[in-house]
Amino acid sequence: MKRKNLTIFLTLLLVLVVLPSSEVSAIGPLDIYFQGGVITDDSMSFSPLLWSAGLNLDFKIGNMLMLSPELNLVVNEFDFDTILLEPALTVNFRLVNFFAGAGLTKFFVLGDDFWANKFSLKVHGGLKLIGLKLRVYMVIPFDDLFKPAIYGGTVGFGF
Repeated sequence: MKRKNLTIFLTLLLVLVVLPSSEVSAIGPLDIYFQGGVITDDSMSFSPLLWSAGLNLDFKIGNMLMLSPELNLVVNEFDFDTILLEPALTVNFRLVNFFAGAGLTKFFVLGDDFWANKFSLKVHGGLKLIGLKLRVYMVIPFDDLFKPAIYGGTVGFGF
């Protein structure tokens, strides 16, 4: 199951990275980031250590907006028996190098048992420099909008 999950993820990354340039130029300016990060719950204990790796695309819409789909794999320490797949889509406001936004995310468990949670709100902000994107975020279930369930941070390297 581990190889199958990894193969699916790497295939998705390859397809997104090698998009024909004519399709990218039709959409608008695009930044691509390979990102990694850590995740914790509301206890902020980082125990167990959850880490993520993924791909983030930033489509610039005008001077102040950015549409950002992303796809992350989340792993508990280095146990690859169960992997979480986290697709997300956020709309961001940009101000010089800073950005903040919100959108939807959903976690899918890939492993012996497949399941998915409900859609959740993802709120994040960060800093974009040339080739580098630093971001912190919260994932908040719609059932209780005043209690974030997950906190995380990522570092993305882009081109």
